[in-house]
Amino acid sequence: MEHKPTIRVLEILEALAAENQGVSLTHLSEKTGILKGTIFPILKTLVEQRYISYDANTQLYNLGISCSILSRAFLDRSYWLKMVYKEMNNIVKECNEVCQMGILDGADVLYINKVQAAQTVQLVSHIGTRLPAIYSALGKAIICEYSDQQIRQLYPDGFVPMTSYSVTTLEQLRQQLEDARVNGYAFDNREINEETVCYAVALKQRNKTLAAISISIPVFRATKEKIADVTRILLNARSRIEQELNTLQDINIGIDSHH
Repeated sequence: MEHKPTIRVLEILEALAAENQGVSLTHLSEKTGILKGTIFPILKTLVEQRYISYDANTQLYNLGISCSILSRAFLDRSYWLKMVYKEMNNIVKECNEVCQMGILDGADVLYINKVQAAQTVQLVSHIGTRLPAIYSALGKAIICEYSDQQIRQLYPDGFVPMTSYSVTTLEQLRQQLEDARVNGYAFDNREINEETVCYAVALKQRNKTLAAISISIPVFRATKEKIADVTRILLNARSRIEQELNTLQDINIGIDSHH
């Protein structure tokens, strides 16, 4: 049975996490469906406890320092996440492009980590973003072994394209997933952002898929040489990460990311 007051607090924090910039009281109320009169005292308490911050000049709310401390504590206790993050940093040093990490959460990919590159690309995603798995390279890498029935269960209402390049039928997706299995990496061809292509590999521990990591490249930099370079870097990183993962005890990420 859900505890309503707790759910409200979590909805507020998740709404703030999903935004790049601060959020107004009105917008927060609309996003969460919590009335202003109800949400205001919750916000006041969260500000006092430093879980969120409030800028009196802009009248916008943001995540606070206490969230950062919790997040750091979680990462510090999760050796495997730290290990993957270290590899992500190596990837960025090698190719100078953005590297992201995601896990499957229902029909979406939840972006849980990101390493920026010197040459910044404007991405739709940031940590805490959820995007349909069928359009993102991260998602395709994770679900590439799913059956048609499992995919239909995830998307009972069919596919709603994000760009003019987004896959629109199960047949098209099936071909992409077959390619991902054969090549060892998945590909998002401007399906989430028309300016960006993305390549991703799944990370497995003893054949159980835990997550995926990706490299995003702006279309104008996506030459044949660059793509060959990026996919080689990803496959090598996966090999190193999985070797390490297989020496660890079974990891439970708390979300069902495989069937």
